[in-house]
Amino acid sequence: MISTLENSGGRTVTLGQIETGCERYERESAALEQLITDLEADLEAVKKKHLRSIKLQANAVANCQAELHSLVESAPGLFKQPRTITVHGVKVGFTVSNGKVEFDDEETVIALIKRYRKDEVDTLIRKTEEVNKDALRTLTSVELAKLGCKIDGAGDVVVLKRVAGDVEKLINKLISKLVEAMVESD
Repeated sequence: MISTLENSGGRTVTLGQIETGCERYERESAALEQLITDLEADLEAVKKKHLRSIKLQANAVANCQAELHSLVESAPGLFKQPRTITVHGVKVGFTVSNGKVEFDDEETVIALIKRYRKDEVDTLIRKTEEVNKDALRTLTSVELAKLGCKIDGAGDVVVLKRVAGDVEKLINKLISKLVEAMVESD
């Protein structure tokens, strides 16, 4: 049987108080959810209003960049000394680049290093060590303490979560949409 009264630490709490708290929490969460929905709708409207012109301008910038790159690339003699110049806030010219190592299949490269560069395997192949937390969970608290570990947050913890309309998921969805919109405009 569920008790309707709890006296802990000098504070008396009833199920009625908890019910009132739940009702207020749900009401405030629903209001937040509505504000987020309104914000998403406003963001969509702003995005629709500006997205076409942003895409057109991004295309114009990309074309200018390609044309300028071609001009500089076609005139290396203009950049012997100095190697670069700044004109209208744009630095152009030539610089020495070390490039970057690229490959299609890491496993193939590892196998080929092991085959042809046996003496340099430890230098050319990085080995990563990390703690297996799932395996550590099987140890007792005494064994974990010996290893400098502990289980954080174990035991009874308060549960406070809306059953319908998870606000956290909604906020994460909103953040994802904002990031996605920013990436699309790039």
